Amino acid sequence: MKCRGCGAVDLRLVVSLGDMPPVNAFLTAAQVKDERRFALDCYFCERCTLVQLDPIVDPGLLFSDYAYLSSVSKTAVSYLTELATSLAGELNVTATSRVLEIGSNDGTFLRQLRTYTPHVVGVDPARNVVEKAKALGLRTVVDFFSAKLANTLEAELGRFDLIVALNVVAHTPNFLDLFAGVRHLLHPKGYFVMEAADVVQTILRGEIDTIYHEHVYCFSLHALQHACHAVGLTIVDACKTPAQGGSLRVFMQTTAGENVVNPRVLTLLEGERSAGLTSFSAYAPVAGLAGELRERLRAGLRELREAHETVIGLGAPARGVVLMNYCELGTSDLDFVVDDAPTKQGKLVPGRHIPVFDWTKIAKDGSIGCLMLSWNYRQEILAKLRARTANATVLVPLPSVERITLA
Repeated sequence: MKCRGCGAVDLRLVVSLGDMPPVNAFLTAAQVKDERRFALDCYFCERCTLVQLDPIVDPGLLFSDYAYLSSVSKTAVSYLTELATSLAGELNVTATSRVLEIGSNDGTFLRQLRTYTPHVVGVDPARNVVEKAKALGLRTVVDFFSAKLANTLEAELGRFDLIVALNVVAHTPNFLDLFAGVRHLLHPKGYFVMEAADVVQTILRGEIDTIYHEHVYCFSLHALQHACHAVGLTIVDACKTPAQGGSLRVFMQTTAGENVVNPRVLTLLEGERSAGLTSFSAYAPVAGLAGELRERLRAGLRELREAHETVIGLGAPARGVVLMNYCELGTSDLDFVVDDAPTKQGKLVPGRHIPVFDWTKIAKDGSIGCLMLSWNYRQEILAKLRARTANATVLVPLPSVERITLA
């Protein structure tokens, strides 16, 4: 295999999570017999520091019909609303600004930006969620973003002042092509803003549930800087955010002599060097951390089963499906899972075939044990649970295993 960032061939295995189905492919009982699984192996490139999966699953299989909806979680909606407000102020988005979102999902973020400018366009390959965006009056192109599509959009719409990609670049196998398309579409003084899981805050801390087939990459700023240099983009600012268990927010512009780079970029790069991210040695403990997490979760679930007749999963996010599969959980461990997304309700968890229901499945005031699979939305999940019962024990898997007793 070759590194998809620089072409190097000396990649090192970080962790193997075994064979796993696509984590958003929730299925009916009739579909179980045809379910497909793929190896989930994560590697590190010693030349450009890129963390990446191999093999790659066909993006058409993963994204053409998609179960995740941005609008379902109050926490996600609040975050996207705050981000739209922040970017509009920081980057001077006005009524004449032209904005493109790559991976626009159901239009939650663009709907917020439309407060500042009517000139918003989305691109997303999942036709089922794009229909929801179109119902809001948001212009959305059903396609994967690429340099080829960028040429088409530029011919029709011109260039954009702001291009945003939230948790999308890491999902794109040929992300260098995505960057090239962004560079072509970006106004000379415009900004490209992306967010992606930060390898320091996630994988290196043992958050292996951020590793799944959709997440082809887990970026460091070093890896992104190397890629930007290859396509004519310059990182002009960057910061860390708590989103998705820990993310990088990176601001880029087309490379020009007048690029002004915020000192925060150099500070973050130095922090990564100090953490050893340019060497495989930083990643050597990850496989051990993954194994320890599995054993602690299985032990915690056994204790919940001894104390409660009913044990359930709270949330059915992609990261939760990873944990359920890696820990080989079944209906003897979790009776069912609850989730807000109607695209998942009434179906079975990929790989484990645990039924998914809405929150009303939880018996009012019942005594239950819970595994919090949507742990990155902790406060929202606990509030939903308290609305159903005050008699529950909750096992939180990450960022460290924790037990919470509701009173």
